[in-house]
Amino acid sequence: MIATAEANGRNQRQALVAAGLVAWAAGLLGWLSPALWVLLGLIPFTYWWVRRRYLRRMTVMQQPFPAKWEQILRTHVAFFEALDDAGKARFRQLVQIFLDEVRITGIRTEVDDTIRVLVAASAAIPIFGFHDWEYHRLHEVLIYPNAFDDAYQSRGGSDENILGMVGLHHLSGVMILSKPALLAGFDHQSAKQNVGVHEFAHLVEKEAGEYGLPPEVPWMVVRQWMRYVARELARPPKHRAHFSAYAYTNEHEFFAVLAEYFFTSPELLKRRDPVLYAMLRDMFHQDTGSLLPLVPRRRRGIGRNAPCPCGSGKKYKHCCLAGSGTRAVG
Repeated sequence: MIATAEANGRNQRQALVAAGLVAWAAGLLGWLSPALWVLLGLIPFTYWWVRRRYLRRMTVMQQPFPAKWEQILRTHVAFFEALDDAGKARFRQLVQIFLDEVRITGIRTEVDDTIRVLVAASAAIPIFGFHDWEYHRLHEVLIYPNAFDDAYQSRGGSDENILGMVGLHHLSGVMILSKPALLAGFDHQSAKQNVGVHEFAHLVEKEAGEYGLPPEVPWMVVRQWMRYVARELARPPKHRAHFSAYAYTNEHEFFAVLAEYFFTSPELLKRRDPVLYAMLRDMFHQDTGSLLPLVPRRRRGIGRNAPCPCGSGKKYKHCCLAGSGTRAVG
């Protein structure tokens, strides 16, 4: 997502090749019909068209990072706080570019800077270890006031138990997140659930399947992961690892739920299954088990016995905090 020197150079070469092909085609057509020499005017346009996104990103990256955004990251995002100065600078650039390119829209609820920055942080965390990454699929994030149902409705019904979803069919390219669940995921650092990270982990998996894995991810680790997941999902419930029951819905939810553990409670994951932690470390190209313990855990927001902010009607400790009663869907 960041316009690195390497990515920028690659884009420049792509623009030159595209402009060269247009020049060749214009020359050929102009030889056949002199009136078509006017097509040579498309050469600079073609070069600009291929370069436009990278040029804009470089401009965005040079803009000052808003002080309010900085305060939001420092207050809510433990991952950001744990980074060194160079890492924080890169994280800020990821947030800036994401917010410049992806719309965040409130549906019957207000979207303020806190929500926008936390959505961008959710996107940056899973891909922070990748040198060059694009969320090709995503164009807009819809923020709902509460949990919603399979028909994307949020009206306070008893069947509204979804906290997040990557849209399908007519909502392709759209992600939906419950506003209170997004806030709760960042305001409770001891929790094992973060709906923003969960949904962006789904996108990482889908992007990797369509556009290929980043070069940092060894294929042997992917094969090891696939064998591990198949074996784990085939286990009888009483012999499964002690993770959220929703992880065992299918291989996609297993990946997303374990990504939540990896980025919110890596020490717990490491204790329960060191081999699994090592696989996720190599897949995401990050060592959160060494990073996050550097940040003192702070408890903020809703208490364990308070009503869950997702709107389920249950206590927080029996719902989002425990990873049960509500769900996020890929």
